[in-house]
Amino acid sequence: MTGTHGKTTTAAMIAFCLQELGREPAYLIGAEVPQLGGNAGTGEGWLVVEGDESDRTAFALEPEIAVVTNIELDHHTTFSSLAELEDCFRRWATERGEASVVWGPDLAPAEVHLAVPGEHNRRNAACALAALELAGVSVADSTRVLANFTGAGRRFELRGESGGVRLFDDYGHHPTEVAATLATARALAGAGRIIVVFQPHLYSRTAYLAREFATALAGADAAVVTEIYPAREEPWPGVSGKLVVDRLTEIRPGMPVGWAPTLDDAALLAAEQAGTGDLVLAIGAGDVETIGAALLERLGR
Repeated sequence: MTGTHGKTTTAAMIAFCLQELGREPAYLIGAEVPQLGGNAGTGEGWLVVEGDESDRTAFALEPEIAVVTNIELDHHTTFSSLAELEDCFRRWATERGEASVVWGPDLAPAEVHLAVPGEHNRRNAACALAALELAGVSVADSTRVLANFTGAGRRFELRGESGGVRLFDDYGHHPTEVAATLATARALAGAGRIIVVFQPHLYSRTAYLAREFATALAGADAAVVTEIYPAREEPWPGVSGKLVVDRLTEIRPGMPVGWAPTLDDAALLAAEQAGTGDLVLAIGAGDVETIGAALLERLGR
């Protein structure tokens, strides 16, 4: 199980269905899955593994069923271009020989009822259903069980409500993921406004994709951008979260946009923007999820 986007949710969907159907799966997934009791478990059945392309370890896996959800350049210090990344995935799939390969881009979004919202989750479900069928599970059984799947941690996860404002937390750290999260939020917000707190992740990704991030964030009604979460990288001279702010003000003049180097500043600015009926999103792969308590407290005042 690998790909640029959706691999955690797709792996969780597969493991959940196998478990609920009594297939006793083992699993190693990149996020907590409440319905599975964690992110890893043992079993006598299929082993469901989420592979990460960021360090090329995904290409060391030798699965009986391989799933590639989609391919988009996300790790600019690991791969020199999208062409190189695509070549790595193609060679990996070809080398599998007798293994079955599910290519997410070849599948239409699943026309099934899901508890998790969003077009992207219907695409994840299409991959999960195809993989489960190859594993010997009928589409009817998988579809029935999948309707009860409630999601993986930090994937558009509701963290609370205060002052009539709902707060969601999301792990999105690529422009495509941010755009998908905002589209999902827009469908749920109704007449309410969407305020997003975005924490960029990695100096390299921010430097290369600042404009793309800004384009995605322009789908909100108001945005607050924090400093970059560096993770494994050292600072890049001249690169900060302010790059995204500058591009966003160019793309959408007049949009309320805040620059908040610290998360405390971000909580304050987001609370000032939000009102009854609005929806606040905390998005990023760093520690932006810790903003929740402070933000909910401010909203309740």
